[in-house]
Parts: sequence; C-alpha cells; structure tokens
Amino acid sequence: MQRRGCCPWLSPWALCRRLPVRLPSGLSAAYMVGLFLFAVLLLAPLAVLGARAADADGFDQGLLYRLQPPGGAPSWLFGTIHSDDPRVLDVPEAVLDALAGARTLVLEVVPDAEAAARSMAAMRYEGVQTLEDALPPDLYADTLAALAARGLPASVGRQFWPWGVVLLLSLPESDSGEILDLHLYRRAQAAEQPVSALERVDEQMQVFAQLAPEQQVTLLRETLASLEQMPAIFDALVAAYLARDLAALADIGKRQMQHGDPAVAAYLQTQLLDVRNRRMAERIMPLLQRGGAFIAVGALHMTGSGGLLQRLQAAGVAVERIY
Repeated sequence: MQRRGCCPWLSPWALCRRLPVRLPSGLSAAYMVGLFLFAVLLLAPLAVLGARAADADGFDQGLLYRLQPPGGAPSWLFGTIHSDDPRVLDVPEAVLDALAGARTLVLEVVPDAEAAARSMAAMRYEGVQTLEDALPPDLYADTLAALAARGLPASVGRQFWPWGVVLLLSLPESDSGEILDLHLYRRAQAAEQPVSALERVDEQMQVFAQLAPEQQVTLLRETLASLEQMPAIFDALVAAYLARDLAALADIGKRQMQHGDPAVAAYLQTQLLDVRNRRMAERIMPLLQRGGAFIAVGALHMTGSGGLLQRLQAAGVAVERIY
C-alpha cells in the first residue's frame, strides 16, 4: 500500500536522529512532515473549513495580493492549498516572480523534520495511558480498522490522543507528499532565501490539545463517518482553488459544518481561524515595515470578515490583487 503523505525528498529517519523526540516504529520523519502540514495548515478537521461569510470587501477572489504599507516597500500575500495535485504545483509565473523578487519567504510554520517531530510528540500520550482508555470498545475497534486501512498498525495508533487520530485520518492520499507549501519552501532554500514562520508548533497543537475528552471523541466519530466523502471534498476544494474562488472554498466548508457538532465546530472556528488570523496579522505588520516579504498562508485565512486581507487593509496597508 502506498504511504500516505510521504515526502520522498526527506530521508525517513536521518533527519530525526538528533531530535529530542523519537518517532515510533511505523511513522517516518517524512510522513510526519506531510501530516503536520496538512493537518494544521488545511485546518483539519474538515468540519471547520471555510466557516465564514463571503467577503464584502472584494477579497473572495484571487490568490496573490500585493501589500503596500505607508512609506514602505511592497510585500506579497499568497494563499495556498495544502495539496500535491500537479495542477496546484504548477505555480503561476506571477507567483514565482513575486517569490523570486522577495527578500524572504514567510510560512505559517517552517516545514522541517523538527517541527514534525514536536507536533507528533504533542499528539501522543505520555506514560501508560493509550487510545483504548479514551474510547468505547466499538469506536476503538473502528478506529484501529481505519488506521490499518491507511497502513498504520495498532501499535502505532494506540499511542495517539483521539484528536491526534483525527489528524492522522484526515490526511488525504498523496502521490508525492510535496504539497504546495513544501514546494515553496524548497524553492526558497534553492535560492538561499531566508525562511521564517508566523507561528510556533506549540501554538498550533494547543488548539487541538485543549479540546475536552468528550469533544475529542465526538470529533473522532464524525471523522470516521466522513471518511468515504473526503476524496470528493478534497477534489472540490482543489477545483475551487484552481479557479481562485475563495468564496467557493468557504461554501464547501459551510456545507461540511452542517453535519458536525455545533459546539466543537464553533470552538475550532474560533481557534483555528479567528484567533490565528488576529495573531498572524499582528506578526505580519512588522514584516511589512521591512518590505520584501513573500507570505504564504492557507487561502481561507485571507478572506472573509476578520480575514488577513481585511485586517491588514484596516491597519492602513494598501491591498492590490495581482493574480
């Protein structure tokens, strides 16, 4: 069976040999990098994707925006989708030109093996507790079966919190694992451009770790129930992205929200989008004062009420759609 989310440009074990966290048997460093990026940057689980209204300020179309602070040099904001679809990785010339002309690349997180290992450590139990202790017998059996179908044995799956299993199961099939964010990262490295992050791993993992035990169980049940629909959902997301239609991306998410637990969806909506958008906007402003930053974030962070484009414009930044 094909390894899901594997990134062949990373050595499976060598990159983690000096890390403070040891990967369990059955999970490579490459796998965890792909998992970490998809799970966090695509705002897994799918129930909260795009849960916001269309943007009244006209920011519901387009993926690349020029950001011009008063009296400063321009920077760029690019919306990504965390997919390895060849059409997505065929990056438009306008985007490549902006990246090539930038002083630095700024991502949500730097996609290296250390970040993946730290996220994996947060997803796993410490001590003697296991997943079996947290789930009813029927749900535990169904969960192990779903993980086994993805090539993960029970000896690995039982180490994870329920929310960690949700992220494992939310990872889509991948031909290469080189999602768009990794593709940009590799280009910047090849050009010897500095790369930095808007967020820390612990900030992102904390969102899931703070879910109450019963909420984690609910989320896991919903994830198992939606596994068969996920490929079609991913296809629709990619189609909307290629059309540069942020409003359509949001609509797909709204439809998924209707089937989830309202309290859990509201919490994740607030923490994964609203809180993070505010934090990222605050951290982007100093970058804009220096100028020359190419900032790449998940496309759904850009649009809607409280999205990055609206927040930056309200702070006095001139925003112009380029692509």
